[in-house]
Order: sequence, then C-alpha cells, then structure tokens
Amino acid sequence: MKLQVNDLTKQYRTKKGLLEAVAPTSFDVSDAEFVSLLGPSGCGKSTTLYMIAGLEEISGGSIHLDGKPVRGPGRDRGMVFQNYSLFPWLSVEQNARFGSTLNAGLKQITTTSEAMTDVGRVHSLLDLMGLHNFYQAYPRELSGGMKQRVAIARALAARPKVLLMDEPFGALDAQTREGMQDLLLLLSRHERITTLFVTHDVEEAIYLSTRILVFSARPGRIIREVKVPFGPDRHLDLKLSPEFMRLKREIVGMLHQEQHSDFDRNELLEKLVSTTAN
Repeated sequence: MKLQVNDLTKQYRTKKGLLEAVAPTSFDVSDAEFVSLLGPSGCGKSTTLYMIAGLEEISGGSIHLDGKPVRGPGRDRGMVFQNYSLFPWLSVEQNARFGSTLNAGLKQITTTSEAMTDVGRVHSLLDLMGLHNFYQAYPRELSGGMKQRVAIARALAARPKVLLMDEPFGALDAQTREGMQDLLLLLSRHERITTLFVTHDVEEAIYLSTRILVFSARPGRIIREVKVPFGPDRHLDLKLSPEFMRLKREIVGMLHQEQHSDFDRNELLEKLVSTTAN
C-alpha cells in the first residue's frame, strides 16, 4: 500500500478574493506506517486529511492510492472524526457493521445489505476494544471513549487500505485519551494498520507515530519531517524518558517559532498599551 500526495493545494473563494488554506504539499505514506500531521490550529492539516478522504475537493495537485487517483470517498479509506458520528438509533453492533459507501457527490448511500460487513470481523474488533458486553447497547448508553472505539471499529470493519483520523481523541479527558492511545497502538500492531493521524498535541504525535509531518501556519505546508526513534512496543512511561522529552521540546520550539514568525509580539503589546492609555 502506498499513499502519494503531490503538490496538493486548497483555496477557498471569499468576498476578498482567494484564501489559500494549503500551499503545495507533497508526502508519501507506506504500508503499516503511522504518520501524524502536526501543526497549529487553522494550518490546513485537517483540510489535507479531508481531501485525501475525498470529502473536500482539491484545488491543485494530486492524490494517488496504490497508483489510482483519489476522486471522492471510497471504501479503501476509513475515516474517524473528532465527534463520534454514530447513528443514535442503531446499536453498537449495528453501528460497527454499517460500512456505508458514498459516491463522489455524496448524493447516494448504498443499501443496508450492501453496507453490512462481515459479522465475525466486527465482533473481533469490538472484543479487542473491550466492548464484548455492549453489542446491543445504544450510543446514549456509552461514554465518550466507548463511542470513539465503536467509530474506529466501524472504520476498520471494511478493511480499508488506510485509516484517516481527524483529532479523534480531542474531546476526551486526559485519562481516557491515554487509554485510547494505547488501544490504537495495540490495533496498529494487531492489524498492521496504515494510519494518517491529525493532531495538535505534540506528545500524542510522538507517542503514536513512526513519522511526524510538521505543518506551518496558514497557508499550511510541511516545514519538517521528524522520524520518531522509538520501536513499536510503547508504554506510557516512555513519555517520561529523557529521549521523549528532548524530542518534545524540539518540536514544541519549532511550532512556537513558526506560529509567531509572522508578527512581533512586543510591538503588538506596545500598541495595546498605547491604545489603552489613550
């Protein structure tokens, strides 16, 4: 499996003209890699993910998956959103089995019979995620972490070539988030999932990834690729190691410099004081 992104761009038309959200961006993701897109809010990393998912039109460049151009949503890409996106009228098992396919224009959903995936695989995924006692439960009966586990199971049920995740743990509390990170590491080893993961959390990106692509402020572009030097067997105490902390400081410093490179903070403070005094 290989995902290839070449000179990808995104522009939005506004009343003031064209707004460039993503500058020409190129990268590859190979089989079983876990690659994080990391950057400040509004840098275009989620927009890039949505273009790869086929949920957002590209303005320029190209996206290929195994040599075939991406021109819309497809079952070869599983998507997990920040919100849980479960159907409230379906049970956990029914949600996880519902692998509906959308056409390029998002105008048509396949029938339920076409959308149902292998039951045995769904049960295995739910069991692996600790949901074996909740097959018949409904989303309203689940915690946030449990809902997101169902969403991940649904995305993986159809055996996609690549899993796309847009800040999937952003709405969770710290303890639940760490549990979900360990679960994702377990799934990565068990399923050999190829994953493209969007986050603004430096620690999360280092803990989960084999590579990190650091985005600039808008218009987003990749300013650095960071290879994470830790092996696949990771545990929470890794986050306290000197090597982990050194890499975290390095990336935080890089992001801080990039985020504030386009203005002088002292000059802004002087203007604020002057305005207040007047």
